Amino acid sequence: MKDVYSYDLFISYATKNKSIADLVVKKLEEKGVRCFIAPRDLQTGREYASEIVRGISNSLAVLLLFSGDSDKSAYVLREINSAVSRNKTIVPLRIENFLPSEAMEFYLGPTQWLDAFPEVLDTHLEKIAGIVAGLKSKAAPDTAPKAVVTEGPAVFTVPEMLAAGFTYRQITMRAIELDFMLISPERAGDEEAERQEYEAWKGISEYSDAGCALVENDRMTGYCDFYPISAESFDSLMACREDVSVDMIDLYELGGTFDGYIAMMAIEPEKATQKKFMLLFDWVMRRIRSWQSDGIAIERIGAEAYSPLLCKILEKFGFTLAGVNGANGKIYQTTLSALLQVPYMRQKYGELFGEEAK
Repeated sequence: MKDVYSYDLFISYATKNKSIADLVVKKLEEKGVRCFIAPRDLQTGREYASEIVRGISNSLAVLLLFSGDSDKSAYVLREINSAVSRNKTIVPLRIENFLPSEAMEFYLGPTQWLDAFPEVLDTHLEKIAGIVAGLKSKAAPDTAPKAVVTEGPAVFTVPEMLAAGFTYRQITMRAIELDFMLISPERAGDEEAERQEYEAWKGISEYSDAGCALVENDRMTGYCDFYPISAESFDSLMACREDVSVDMIDLYELGGTFDGYIAMMAIEPEKATQKKFMLLFDWVMRRIRSWQSDGIAIERIGAEAYSPLLCKILEKFGFTLAGVNGANGKIYQTTLSALLQVPYMRQKYGELFGEEAK
């Protein structure tokens, strides 16, 4: 993680609790804790949403002033969702005797709550300052997680992300956020839609070797999921009869011959480049070769694409268009042998695959 942040705490609160929020910020800053609070720290003339994301990204942790009003606030939920996807520590300060809703509980998980009602006292703020000091100590260069520390762009496996302190939920939630950016931007920030999507895909944690993350400045800006599936499932996907699901992933760890499906190769739209897609393709090719060593063979390869740039790359690599799915994603297919005959692929991976590339 970065060891230098512009702020120590991003303050997430409901508008109706602004007077308490201002008091908390005043007393914390007197203790040397640097706070980001809207609207005070928003840059004039900038888009509100992007400024909030900037504040969260540039803060070491998030302080949630929890109340009945913040629990019902769509803005607060979006801020907490954004914090979770960025692997931020969330410190919930409960300023009202109110139990969190399922949506809020979903994002916070088993977090230690600080109860500060009927009023916020200095003892609560001392605890918060202590938490911040502890987080700063952990983020120091000599003690920071070493598995994912990169300006990037670079690709990391799921086990490497976990070793760096990320959780399956954070990785999956960020992947869902990226999906929505590409497939249905109108649902981005819709907490209920994201939660339903998470419930549908949380079982993917069993297949940690079938996914990777693209990391830039220690933030996940892209990912790729590549699954071994049965010929029947592959044919169904190519015919656009159904969408890919966790249930389609075959029992590949037992070995055998399968078809492979790139269920998603997503990069944050404004950060997408040919070089970054090629980093994800490199992981796919090395994943195929690694599986081969374990007795898991891949024949046909399918892919769904929602980025015009990714479509161009797939077509350049000889993938043929099979159809368009219900989410307006283009579905492509090829075979491993055909892919290895593409000059670029043969030059880069010929030695890795040996006779298969000849």
